[in-house]
Amino acid sequence: MIRSLAIVLMFFLAGPVLAETPSFNFIGASYIEVDLDLGGGFDVDGDGFGIGGSFEIGDNFFGFASYEDASFDFGVDFSALQVGFGYHTGLTDNTSFFFRAGYADAEVSASGFGSEDESGYTAGIGVRSNVSDLIELALEVAYVDLGDGADDTAVGGGILFNITDNFALGASISAGDDVTSYGAGLRLYFGD
Repeated sequence: MIRSLAIVLMFFLAGPVLAETPSFNFIGASYIEVDLDLGGGFDVDGDGFGIGGSFEIGDNFFGFASYEDASFDFGVDFSALQVGFGYHTGLTDNTSFFFRAGYADAEVSASGFGSEDESGYTAGIGVRSNVSDLIELALEVAYVDLGDGADDTAVGGGILFNITDNFALGASISAGDDVTSYGAGLRLYFGD
């Protein structure tokens, strides 16, 4: 386990000198697939979309916002909003460490049963690295607490392929205690 972690960290921290530190000025959209493990061998699958972005505030701070909407089996719909601020700093010429925290809101609705809305907070730490001029890798551990025992910790990762200086295509995965999500999307960089 320790050897695997060391290899992953070396992969993130190593890279050509020509690659730049990842930008925190972007907007993006993605298609998502979500698998929920409800226990007792009962799983629910869904799909939907996500939009989000980040903008730099000064040299090391950034704001972020994201919204996800997914529809599941049996007429269940889910939406989530996160808004907050973060701090990033360079670990190397091409790798940044970041911390983020903010407000989280989630709503679940089911046909014939109404809806339930909860709010709380989110926090995460992670690493983003431009391992080359064409590829960015990301790894994050995130926590969401919506109160009344509704909390989850997830580990997520992603890869972006830079098509141009301002446009990238990517894929991501996030796995928590009961939720696993997969995404494919695009990202548009601005202001750099």
